[in-house]
Amino acid sequence: MSSPTLSDISQNDADVLKKQQQEMQQRHKEKQQLLVQLEEAAKLRRAECAAQKARREAEEKAQEEAERQRVAEKERKRRMIEYL
Repeated sequence: MSSPTLSDISQNDADVLKKQQQEMQQRHKEKQQLLVQLEEAAKLRRAECAAQKARREAEEKAQEEAERQRVAEKERKRRMIEYL
C-alpha cells in the first residue's frame, strides 16, 4: 500500500475543516433557536405576571368596593333606625 500524497492529505484536511465548519454553523443555528425560545418564554412569563398582577389589583378593588357598600348599607340602616 502506498503512502498518501500531499494532495490527498490537503484534500482530507479541507474535508475535515469543511465538516467542522458545518458542525459549528449547525451549533450556532441551534443556539440561535434556543435563544429565540428563551426570549419567547420570558415574554410569556412577563405577560403572565402582568396578568396576575392585574387580577390581584382588580380583586382588591372589588373587595374594597364591597366593603364600602357594606359600610354604606350599615350607615343607611343606622340612619333609618335613628329616623324612626
